[in-house]
Amino acid sequence: MQNKTKFIIFIISVIIIVVGIGLFTGSKVGAPSKFDDFAKALKSEGSVFYGAFWCTHCQDQKAEFGSAKQYLPYVECANPDSTQKQICKDNQIEGYPTWTFKDGIKLSSNSIPTICPINIEGIKQEGLCVNISSKFYRVWTFPEYNFSIKSPIDPIKEGNVWQFTANAQAVGAIPQSFLAEQINFVLP
Repeated sequence: MQNKTKFIIFIISVIIIVVGIGLFTGSKVGAPSKFDDFAKALKSEGSVFYGAFWCTHCQDQKAEFGSAKQYLPYVECANPDSTQKQICKDNQIEGYPTWTFKDGIKLSSNSIPTICPINIEGIKQEGLCVNISSKFYRVWTFPEYNFSIKSPIDPIKEGNVWQFTANAQAVGAIPQSFLAEQINFVLP
């Protein structure tokens, strides 16, 4: 009788522990990410994130958002055979990741940017421009940023603020802080 009571107490204890662990871990699965509102704001503000499944920088960018990546305004540019989808051709997307913003791109810099001319066939690009030139846009790179801006129109510069038009593109590894600045969002 004593062994039977110990066995029943043991089974009840195991059940309580298992249920407790299940409730504890289960509550975390559906919990919102600290970046949910940010990812949703990027989308609602008209930002677009163009990427490709094979692009490691795109994967890194999504990983920064954790579970909130499901809310990003992401457009997959690569077909299964790695050719480019028509939507990305139509939007003249040449590199990944590429971000566009409804109100254009604004950045602060006291530096003199490198400006790469449009890559016209037969004209040799030099220096930094060899790897980042565009057949559609002039490309602007600023020393303090690890990405470039492609724009068909020169930006307006006021003080140390450079304002690019709405059809400009930010290309490369874009920090979340820069994305937040573009839509006036305060990061968590």
